[in-house]
Amino acid sequence: MRAILFGLGLALTTTSALASVGQALEPLRVSPIGTGERTGTNRPEQSLLQIPRYEVTCEGTTVRPTYAEDLSIETTRFGSGKGDVVLNFNVDETGRTRDIHPSSTRPHRASDEIVIPSTPPTDQEQAALAAWRFSDGPRRDCSLTIRYAAKPLAEADRNDLLRYFAVTRTRGPVRDAVADRLAGPEANCGGERRGGRPPLTVSFPDYRIGQRPPPGGRAWTVVRWGVNADGRAVDVETLGSSGDRALDAETRRAVSETVVQSGTPLRGCVANFYRAGERLPAPDMPERADDPLQNCPDDVRTRFQTRRGSDLFPTAFRERGIEGWALVRFDLATWGQVGNVEVIDAQPAAAFGDSGLRMVQLGRAEPSHSAGVRCVVPIRYKMPTNPIDGEAMAIATSAGNAAD
Repeated sequence: MRAILFGLGLALTTTSALASVGQALEPLRVSPIGTGERTGTNRPEQSLLQIPRYEVTCEGTTVRPTYAEDLSIETTRFGSGKGDVVLNFNVDETGRTRDIHPSSTRPHRASDEIVIPSTPPTDQEQAALAAWRFSDGPRRDCSLTIRYAAKPLAEADRNDLLRYFAVTRTRGPVRDAVADRLAGPEANCGGERRGGRPPLTVSFPDYRIGQRPPPGGRAWTVVRWGVNADGRAVDVETLGSSGDRALDAETRRAVSETVVQSGTPLRGCVANFYRAGERLPAPDMPERADDPLQNCPDDVRTRFQTRRGSDLFPTAFRERGIEGWALVRFDLATWGQVGNVEVIDAQPAAAFGDSGLRMVQLGRAEPSHSAGVRCVVPIRYKMPTNPIDGEAMAIATSAGNAAD
């Protein structure tokens, strides 16, 4: 079988020679205080934090995951809100989630409530659920409902600010304002990294210390510190974390040993770090019976070419090291145009099917006397074994009767 391989510019980098293979790390980053453009049309004080709360049911019974992470806090403007997000899924015998896809229906609400229409889930929400674990599998007909409560930024407490800063990890004026609050009223460490001071000695956490999250999962910690006149870190403290105490302690050690150029003492330097779990392999791709309506000549296997690009591996899954696959069916005209593209199946989440659909829709083939009807192309999304040397790959196996 002929396969098409292409790299997707994996954004998982190593910040320490001691980091373990397959570890997704975030470089040391001081709070971006003051780096956003605080314009009149995008003022943080006009923003609402959308605080998520969730409920999980399987076959109508409420269940709790054995492993779950904080969901991202989003932002909207005053007067707007974010509707419920509902994802349907199943749980396999190992406790892993699969068959993740947006629900086509909204949960029932009482007639006297104001109902905000359901919001389509993002890849971030699908990727977070793909990392969750449940006990007593397998389970069927499960549903994750995420409800968002709006809170003005000025009323947000420390836990809300930490979750936005460490879990959402966006850039812009709102993050700048959140960093200001976390840094404290007397902070002067804003601007460039490490208060704009060139580093003399940089120490990074050893992410092998302690227990890593499950494959596809993440742990985070937020640290605040000052810098004395000699450029040495002082008053290093953990502002909050996801509960990985080993990561908290190792991060404080690394920050304490980092030295920058001497100068005016600094206060309120803030950074977030995270530790990722190992690569999460895709579920097995099933064998499929031949489609009796298929007419896919052998030359389609060699003629058909999919589009190549860096946007084909769903970003939220790539950042977590979660692999997946999609089976996509299509027709191919004699002049080389693709049509009637549909996703047969995708695992562990619909996001891989959405990406595979775009990939095939943009594919082309050289003209020929033969057309292809109901051809199937399996697409595998693969992470590198070694993130230092490799790249994330989308592998489009030649079109044919079934998955190889």
